[in-house]
Amino acid sequence: MTDTPYAFLVSVNNPVPASDPRPPHLPPDAEMASTIRLTTARRPGDTPLARVFTPRTTQRWSRQAPVPFWIDNGRDGSSPSCSVRPAAPDVYDVHTPDGTPLARITRRAGRFLPWPRRVRWSAQFTNPTRTVTGRSGTWYAWLIYVVTAPVWFLVVLGVSVYSFFVGEADDDTVARPTRTRWRTPGAGTVLDYRGVNKIYRFDPQHLDARVAYALAVLQTWERER
Repeated sequence: MTDTPYAFLVSVNNPVPASDPRPPHLPPDAEMASTIRLTTARRPGDTPLARVFTPRTTQRWSRQAPVPFWIDNGRDGSSPSCSVRPAAPDVYDVHTPDGTPLARITRRAGRFLPWPRRVRWSAQFTNPTRTVTGRSGTWYAWLIYVVTAPVWFLVVLGVSVYSFFVGEADDDTVARPTRTRWRTPGAGTVLDYRGVNKIYRFDPQHLDARVAYALAVLQTWERER
């Protein structure tokens, strides 16, 4: 890819075995769990920007039971980009293919009490030392969400009662604000997730693509798994 900003999305797949011949850096039980694609790649056969592999497991990835994963260059199908491994609860270390530490990604949980706080995703780079930080939901989207909460509660309650008597398993959840802008001092917004269309707008001049992809995969898996 060039240094021109571009948009991509993360597609969560049903895990499928990695194709043979297996890249040597992957474990024998590796499965492809996601793909990262340009938003302009409309056909299923279009080559993705990257492929994401996880070890085979009987449990789906979750924050409570995270597993390591590997991001491979989708252009040639075998070139490793980075590995991401859990280091602690909500903490993940990103390494280059040769094992050099690249960054540490941390998720700080949101809360309402004792004072409101949005979910925060940050990446602390190793060399040179700098931090990229993004918070889920804009302040005005959260303001609207809180102000209209009583209305949404009544809607959810009505849908739940209707589903109970009719017997339909309707989705009665109300999505919280999710737009996330990752910013870094001196460069402004370097990665922008837009929750309506689930697209990431990325500036490769000011953020390493491997860390951008790792952030996007972790946020997507948390949201959709």
